[in-house]
Amino acid sequence: MSVSGDYSVPDTMQAIVLSGVGEENLRLVTVEVPEVGDNEILARVDAVMACASDNKLIDQGSEHPLMYGWDTSKYPVIIGHEGTVTVVKVGKNLRGIYHVGQRFAIQPAVPTGPRRYRERYRSNAEGVDKIAVGYTLPGLFAEYVLIPEEVIESGCLIPHPRDDIPFFGAALAEPLSCVIASQERIVHIVKEGPASPRRVEIGPKRGGVTLIIGAGPMGLMHVEVAMNYRPSKIIVSELLDKRRRRVKEIFQGKAEKLGIDLVVTEPEKLEEVVRRETNGRGVDDVIVALGIAKVQEESIKYLAKGGVAVFFGGAPYRDRMIQLDTHRVHYDSVMITGSSGSDPSDIAKALELMAEGRIDPGNYVVKYGGLDAAIPLIKAVRRQEIDGKGVIYPHARSELLDVSGWNLEKERLFLEEKLVEF
Repeated sequence: MSVSGDYSVPDTMQAIVLSGVGEENLRLVTVEVPEVGDNEILARVDAVMACASDNKLIDQGSEHPLMYGWDTSKYPVIIGHEGTVTVVKVGKNLRGIYHVGQRFAIQPAVPTGPRRYRERYRSNAEGVDKIAVGYTLPGLFAEYVLIPEEVIESGCLIPHPRDDIPFFGAALAEPLSCVIASQERIVHIVKEGPASPRRVEIGPKRGGVTLIIGAGPMGLMHVEVAMNYRPSKIIVSELLDKRRRRVKEIFQGKAEKLGIDLVVTEPEKLEEVVRRETNGRGVDDVIVALGIAKVQEESIKYLAKGGVAVFFGGAPYRDRMIQLDTHRVHYDSVMITGSSGSDPSDIAKALELMAEGRIDPGNYVVKYGGLDAAIPLIKAVRRQEIDGKGVIYPHARSELLDVSGWNLEKERLFLEEKLVEF
């Protein structure tokens, strides 16, 4: 999969195109490879992952918050926003800055308005200050992708820190970056003594107790990222037995090496477990990796004085309201925060954690395949038939396959066997 200056780009490519609302309008089609403008880059898509957010776009179409009225039935779009690319063509004004063969992860949320096709947006894109790859900007479920100037000028191309980061790992940097961003919103105010000044520490409390509610794919990432802050104990609450077992299978050994007690329980026993494991004090941090408002509301009762709750999952709009005991805020100084998405610095940190071996991206991949498996993967995510991440290699052709312990060597062998000719 290496790229040199004489790399030959074809005239056409295959891509997953959305041409209306609903999954019946999602198709694998042949389209022209985009022409590269003076301030643009053409890149080969090396790997792309499916996300539950893809299905929100499929269902909502022009009403999706990041589409701003863009009608996919009139102006079809290529979807996909979690991925990694290699540069194959560079616009003339960018030569000397970028070169063929460079590898990048992409930050899909681009903090600027559109330069092109403004007439396709509601009110000619007036007031639009954030656009996204895989929405109104070209997406990554394709063999090639045009990187427009909005992405480049906003710093949303993040270079790989090392060449041996697997493609699937770099693609995972986007969802992992969202976890990093949310944990960096945890703030603890620390005093060494009554007369000492206050200082701030970011992240789960070092030496403290962190509670993570929900052990789905994102909850698992929260567990591993939290380990980097070295809490003395991590409690994981999960309803499904198979997920509880998976937490132990993946992280028990690592937790022991780091000197972290890993406690896994079910929701109905959580209050008792928190009381026992904290001697009745409560946890320092609780991360709710579920989009259920009632669980978010209940999570606050587990906090110790000065504790922080993070709402990571977004609840449905109609069910988003919760009740809050204001005495906990006023008298116990607990705090509530949350986040959605990330920025380029979080992608860079995700890549660094993988490069340093502090995050194993293979923990999260449970499906893989070629571009012809992309729609089956998207549908599996849609129907909640997949409990983990699925990776698609756009230049390979293969059915959707199950995997455990996906790694760089397995990726290389798969690509050697299934890669189509360039």
